[in-house]
Formats: sequence, C-alpha cells, structure tokens
Amino acid sequence: MKKISNELKIGTIAIVTVAIFIWLFTFMKGSELFTRTATYHIIYPQISGLQESSPVEINGYQAGIVQKIEFINDGSGRLSVSISVNKEFDLPEGTTAQITTATLIAGMKIVLLFGDGLGIYHSGDTIPGVVATSIIDKVGNELVPLKGNITEMLITLDSLSLQLKELFSDEFNSNIHGTIANARKISGDLAEITGAEKKELSQALENISRFTDMLAANTGSLDSTLKNLASISDTLASADLGKSLASLKSSLNSADSLLQALNNGEGSAGKLMKDDSLYVNLNNSMKSLDLLLTDLREHPKRYVHLSVFGKKDN
Repeated sequence: MKKISNELKIGTIAIVTVAIFIWLFTFMKGSELFTRTATYHIIYPQISGLQESSPVEINGYQAGIVQKIEFINDGSGRLSVSISVNKEFDLPEGTTAQITTATLIAGMKIVLLFGDGLGIYHSGDTIPGVVATSIIDKVGNELVPLKGNITEMLITLDSLSLQLKELFSDEFNSNIHGTIANARKISGDLAEITGAEKKELSQALENISRFTDMLAANTGSLDSTLKNLASISDTLASADLGKSLASLKSSLNSADSLLQALNNGEGSAGKLMKDDSLYVNLNNSMKSLDLLLTDLREHPKRYVHLSVFGKKDN
C-alpha cells in the first residue's frame, strides 16, 4: 500500500480548514448552509439598530435570521433587509415584519406577524415592514410631558428649602433646645412623682381590681336588681302618671280656691272664720247658761213648784 505523503496530508488539512472557515464566515453573515430556507425582502425607512444575524421570530420561536442589510440607492434613504426563514413556515399574505427590541438592554429583532390573506408569500417576495416603538422610546415619550412638572417641582423644592433655611434660624434652634430641655425636666418630675406615688397607685389599682371582682361575683344580683327596676319603670309607665298628676293638680287647684274663699270670708265656713260675733254671742250665751244653771242649782224652788196640799210657797 502506497504511503500518503506529508504534503498531501497538509494540503487536505488546509482545504478542510478553509472550507470550515468559509462556512463559519457565511453563517455569521446570515447565510445558512445545508438547510432548506426561503429568503424574503423587507423595505424599512430605518431599522433602529437592527444588524445582520439578528433573530427572526414567529410567535416567540426563532424561525430564521437577518441575512443581509443594504441601502437602496434611490435617494430615499430606505434600507432593504433580507431574511432567511425555514421553509416549514408558510407566511400568509398580509404578514408583516416588525422590528422590535430583543431585550430591555440592547439588541433588535424581527417579529413576523401573520396576516389573514388566502395566498402565501414565496421565496424572493417582499414583505411589508414596520418599526415598533421601543420601550426606551415609549418611556421617553411619556417622560417628556413630565419634564415641565418636574421643573416646576424643583423650583418649588428650592423655594421650600430657602424657607426652611430661614425658619431654622439660631433663635429657633435655641427655642427648640429649650423646649426639649423643659420636656426632659417635666419627664423627670413625672418620674419622681410616679416613684413617690407608686404605692398609692398600686393600692388604687388593687382596689379597682377588687371592685371589678365584686361586680363579677354579684352579676346575678345586679341583673335581678336591674330587672326589678325595669319592672317598676314598666309599672309606673302603665299607671298613667300623667293623668294622675293632672288629677292631683286639679284637686290642689280646688283646695287652693276653697282656702282662698275661706280666707276671704265667703260662705258659712268663711264667715265663721272671719266674723267673731258668733263667737262672742256663743260666749255670752254660755255665760248666761252657766249663771242660769248656777241659780237653778242654788234656788231650785224658783223653777220647780211641788205642793202636796196645794199650798204655794212664796
């Protein structure tokens, strides 16, 4: 068997190395060898930092890569982007290629958004392209209206800081320190008072505890007493105190009228109370009656005549 020379070995290794290098270079530029892909073209007014070899996704799955980017020499400044997509994915008509951010930090990608057309795009066709607003642009657009508000807020804060600086003058600080010192002194005095009256406070708390225990022990009696009070209040309510008081008031008014009539000497009783002539007459009559009874007792014969034989005694 003929032995392979070293030159042939070196040549073979060199050819394989160059082939691998060419394949890697082509792959890094976006060309996929040994795979079945379809190439589509998209026209963009600007690509927002899209680069060759950037991913092409369908519903979050990487279905291809950006193969080539080049300017269109018609003075419009537009760019033509060529992408290679696996032929397994049929792109319906109306599909758009949207450039959007790949990550929050950096990088762009193309997302294929399927349309609802009846036909499909073929390799070499041009797909409509759009550029989505990036998250950074959205944040920037939202921050622009806030710029004026932030500026006004900074001016207000600056004014407030000046006012606070004027407020916290040496005199104000001195007053604050004095107030703190007084508060410390008051707290010390309270601590001393609390220490001196600690025994009394403990005794008071103990008495309160005993009182609450007593209330707890006599809950039944208190409940019975309250029920009795409720019963009494119900009895008083059913007794119609208003009507009774009205009747009593009427009786008192009548008694007052009677007493006033007696005091004015009206009627027989009033005259008896106000006119003393009856008393004088009665008194004189009693005196006369007393004299008559006395004379009758002393000289009965003057009033009673007894004669057995009809003889009259003078």
